[in-house]
Amino acid sequence: MTPRSLFNVILKIFGIFFLREIVLSVIQLISSLTVFIAPESFDDPSIRMGYVSVLIALIILAFYCFIVYKLMLKTNSIIDLLKLDRGFTQEEFLFNISMNRVLTIALIVLGGIILFEEVPNFFRNVYSWFQEKSFTRGTTTANYSNIITSAVKIVLALLMIGERNRIVKVFESKQEIEVEEGV
Repeated sequence: MTPRSLFNVILKIFGIFFLREIVLSVIQLISSLTVFIAPESFDDPSIRMGYVSVLIALIILAFYCFIVYKLMLKTNSIIDLLKLDRGFTQEEFLFNISMNRVLTIALIVLGGIILFEEVPNFFRNVYSWFQEKSFTRGTTTANYSNIITSAVKIVLALLMIGERNRIVKVFESKQEIEVEEGV
């Protein structure tokens, strides 16, 4: 493994962790959009804060998408820009692990981290929802958006773990295209 390919793998792993942040930002954006379900006037301060919240979530999402695009698909340009592969005395490092396997391990670890964080949150939100529903006895509608948010995160983490081979193939094919173009 050359220094360039090692840094390629490292940058892709960072990209996978930023991919997690995209998922969280999308969920934050969806929860911010729930403010607009109730038709009220724009003069209401909560509606104005809802617009600001959606705008901030969109900016964060765009930033994370840019970072993931660069880290996952344009790693060679980052390596060239930062000159990461220069200054090594060895031309090749001896590792007996492929980039495919490293990315697979990173996806499993990331999915596990998301599951580790979200499964307790899901059950906590379900418990709170049942408590709110039983205490109000139908006088108010219980908020179930936190339950849906946690469930979506859990499903995405399970998909990330279950479909890791397809995800790795997408990143490898993009890497091959980038190498062929000489970028």
